[in-house]
Amino acid sequence: MNSKKVSEFQSVISNTGLLKYLNTVSISQPTQVQKDCIPKLLGRGNFTVLGRTGSGKTLGFLLPVIDRLKATEKEVTDLKPGCPRAVIIAPTRELALQIFGIAKDISHYSKLRIRKLVGGDKGRTLDNLFSSQMDILVTTPDRCQRAFKNKELRPDSLKYLVLDEADQLLENSFKKTMAEVTELLQNRGRQVFLVSASRPNGFVEIIADFFPGKTFELVGKGEENILNHKIDTHNVSLEEADKFDYAGVFLKQLKDRNGLVFVGNKARAKRLYEEIEKAGHQKLFLIHKDLEVKERLAVAENFKNNGGVLVSTDVFARGIDINHLQWVLNFDLPSEPEYYLHRSGRVGRAGRSGDVFNFVTSKDVKRKRRINEALITQGREDLKISSKKKKMPKA
Repeated sequence: MNSKKVSEFQSVISNTGLLKYLNTVSISQPTQVQKDCIPKLLGRGNFTVLGRTGSGKTLGFLLPVIDRLKATEKEVTDLKPGCPRAVIIAPTRELALQIFGIAKDISHYSKLRIRKLVGGDKGRTLDNLFSSQMDILVTTPDRCQRAFKNKELRPDSLKYLVLDEADQLLENSFKKTMAEVTELLQNRGRQVFLVSASRPNGFVEIIADFFPGKTFELVGKGEENILNHKIDTHNVSLEEADKFDYAGVFLKQLKDRNGLVFVGNKARAKRLYEEIEKAGHQKLFLIHKDLEVKERLAVAENFKNNGGVLVSTDVFARGIDINHLQWVLNFDLPSEPEYYLHRSGRVGRAGRSGDVFNFVTSKDVKRKRRINEALITQGREDLKISSKKKKMPKA
């Protein structure tokens, strides 16, 4: 059964609880990446899973992991506290909490113990976590590294290690932490799944450095870095000195639509937020990695629940799924092409349509060229960033 493609979820998922969950959320047919990866992840081996943003990768790894944990549940006769059977690591608190929320929803039907460990958890919350039995732990790199290094958690029962947004987790900013995590958590008997929407140059060599001796099979090749065809791209040509003043005018034209504005760094994000606020825009939010944990999580939750406009650094660029999001503005083009694809992939998810707006200045020549080269490589010339100003769509 594991060798064939999925025509319906019932053809590979045997757990009735999972099928009940899928029925409840009105999912009957798997997406392409789910067709590709679910049969593989239900079997043996280690895999790198590639799929475009919004293609259903989260369920693509959660469903087989949960299915296998349930199928082998009776074999676990003595599950000790603080010993997860599966660990899922995400690069940000926001993405970890999103995965945790989906896993918790599934657990109402699968009856597994789902726990989280992210920044901001402390005191009695941590004591309860470390002393409880758990099937799946969803966590972030720093918290994971500390908990296992300090032996507050132990890998004695660990069977599955999943890295979501693996390309980001294995890049330089997380390198030291993730090197310790992978050393603590991997062994020959544990399966490793590396899930991402992009595959940077040299990724095979990077994986080999973190997981020496392990062989990985690629699943979903050909979908990486592809934006949904329901995304319309609009390039606005202007000068750097005019960007902040023009932003307020620009956003008034989108005042009744929910959107996400990406800015290059925290200082510029704060300045832009203040400029838009002066222009009288309502339901405005600001998020960056230096906010206090509780404030950052509250902002994300408020935006998800109420809509409006969120001004953000790249902390919100990956993995986050917001059903009501209708547009993205790249106020500053990103320095890395992958981030253009991830940012823009916040819209057009799961078949929904959306708009991507780019502020393009004369200083963006090199960034524009690198992004366009990446788009051409993926056969998406229609998304290229030009310097020609396009007519704004009606709000």
